Amino acid sequence: MERSKNIFDKIGSLVPGYRGYADRDSRRNCDKLLRNEIAKEILGNESVINEKIKQEVKDKNFDALQDLEERRQSLRSLSEKIKYAPYGESSFFSDTQIKEDELKKIYQFDDELLSLLQSSKQKITSMSINEIDAHITSIVSSIEARNNFIKEHK
Repeated sequence: MERSKNIFDKIGSLVPGYRGYADRDSRRNCDKLLRNEIAKEILGNESVINEKIKQEVKDKNFDALQDLEERRQSLRSLSEKIKYAPYGESSFFSDTQIKEDELKKIYQFDDELLSLLQSSKQKITSMSINEIDAHITSIVSSIEARNNFIKEHK
């Protein structure tokens, strides 16, 4: 994510080492925006489960409530884990540069995760508990695959 240069960036370009600092800062901001978007999408999935819980209460189907609540809590925990994870602990922020093909792979992981989350919002309403479990497992697997890829390239 490229930002326009302000006067401080122009002055900073004259200071040795500033550019690397500014690049790392820009990567931190991009990572924060991406994590917030992923967390927001997970919360969108959680809100669909909330609606499903309300419908089950309305239909007086109390047997499913505990299972649905556990899945809702799983999504909430996952969202908070992503949103509040410490920034700067990946190779994005190290002084060594990630290669462009590795960066593309990370972006591909991110894109696949966002697509999974966005497409599932419409489907959760009709999912069974087992299908919701499989969905949550696929979210966790996507995040773990991304994190493992980053750890390999530190």
